[in-house]
Parts: sequence; C-alpha cells; structure tokens
Amino acid sequence: MADSSAVLPDDPLHDGLRRVTACCETHLETVRAAYRERPFVQEELWAGKIGRVLASGRPVLTMTELACRTGLDEPDIRRAIAWHNERRRRLDG
Repeated sequence: MADSSAVLPDDPLHDGLRRVTACCETHLETVRAAYRERPFVQEELWAGKIGRVLASGRPVLTMTELACRTGLDEPDIRRAIAWHNERRRRLDG
C-alpha cells in the first residue's frame, strides 16, 4: 500500500510502500481502506529518507553529501526538514 511513513532501513527501492497482511479478504479490504484515507505526504517520505541516512552511522557533513546520499535535491531536503520541524512543534506543543 502507498504510505509516506514507510521507509525501510535496508530497502530504499520500496520507500513509500507498506506491505500489509490480513487474515481474510474482508480484513484486507478494511486495511486497504484505512491506508487509502491516509494522505500521502511527500515531505514525510523525504524526512524518513533523511532520517535513515542520519541514523546510518556515517556522519553527513554537507547539504551536498546529504543530497547525494538521499537522492533528494536541496529544496526537497529543506521542505522535509520544515515538515518535520512543524510536526514536532504540533506534537510537543
């Protein structure tokens, strides 16, 4: 299912996709419906990609290096950081 919060630690090709399982077809449709109602937020996906790189152990020293390691460009990185910061303010406030 499409899910902007799904960023896998070791499978960046499947970022934005969440594998779901269910016990029956009815349950699967319920799960699918829940994910269809959840908005796909590109900045959330980008923030997850940035988080994965930052947690990888090797320090990121420049915006250029972060862009190279995430596959994002600088404006998208800045949008992801702004999204993340706003989300933290809402959750902490």
